[in-house]
Amino acid sequence: MPSDVVGWAQWLGLGAHIVALVLLLYVLLLRGWLWLQDRNRQRAWDEWQPLCMNVICGLPCNLPSIRVTERNWLFFFQLWHHYLLNVKGEALSNLQQFGLQMKLHHITIKKLDPVMGDYELVAAIISSGFLHDTRAWNPLLRFLHSDNSIHSFAAARALARIDPYAALPEIIPLIGMRPAWNRNQVAALLLEAGPEQVSDPLLQAITRAPENQVVALIRFLKFADVDTCDTVLQRYLGISQDPELLCVCLKVARSEKVLPLVRAQLTNANWFVRVEAANVLGYLGITGDIASLSQLLTDPHWWVRYRAARAIGELLHHDASELERIRLQQTDRYAADILAQVAAEWGKA
Repeated sequence: MPSDVVGWAQWLGLGAHIVALVLLLYVLLLRGWLWLQDRNRQRAWDEWQPLCMNVICGLPCNLPSIRVTERNWLFFFQLWHHYLLNVKGEALSNLQQFGLQMKLHHITIKKLDPVMGDYELVAAIISSGFLHDTRAWNPLLRFLHSDNSIHSFAAARALARIDPYAALPEIIPLIGMRPAWNRNQVAALLLEAGPEQVSDPLLQAITRAPENQVVALIRFLKFADVDTCDTVLQRYLGISQDPELLCVCLKVARSEKVLPLVRAQLTNANWFVRVEAANVLGYLGITGDIASLSQLLTDPHWWVRYRAARAIGELLHHDASELERIRLQQTDRYAADILAQVAAEWGKA
């Protein structure tokens, strides 16, 4: 019996040594593979980075010896995309052309597949947009309607880069349905497209949208032309009783055509609507609006009094003596105090 125990112990010891050697060999092979990967990445970086800089500067350059393949395309994408986000104009066009010369579009079109990992898929979507690859149009439309908000917005940006005229009627109606889309990124997309391309699709989307989506769409009217903005505001400011909708409309007002509708909101039952109406009169109004704004100086809500006082000051072009004259005319202590506060703030500035 003891000899059997000793035998088993010897075999277990031998097995443990073998396992340790296998693990050591695995670690060494893994470290070697990682070292080789880093070496290849560094070689590619050393070759691709100067080429990208030459392309940005418009200098002639030959294609590198290290080509973009399905194994290294993500590394090239990281470098290429970094420069794309930091240049404009001719340099941007040069980089896009460089991506085509490196055959990046042949790889990314294969990667537009839902089975891909998130990082690879988003990189492929972004690349397709910058490369203006029309072959990607139908796959991108499918991703636009994906439940994944990251995929859907990445597809929206790509579609807008490929063909904004065709893409915006598809994208803009989704703004009200996609609360997860980052507002700043949506704003950047619409700003890049410009009012000429944004106005009509946005007007159509607002007209057809259900009530619970209208507010989200109206927020972006600042990226449409003035006529479109006026059309929407004249429709809603005159009839809507929804305080949130009224506030959003007032925030995007930028034409004297809507001033009568804005003035009507100075007596709105909701104090935050009165605040927005006072704000608008501060930059759109005329000196004749000072009398109406002066009535808000006695409003029970501090923010209404404060914004009315600032609007009066704006209409007076920060004329301290005129502001003081109006302050001395006030019989209400709160009205006089808020005008004095605004005058003091501007005096410090």
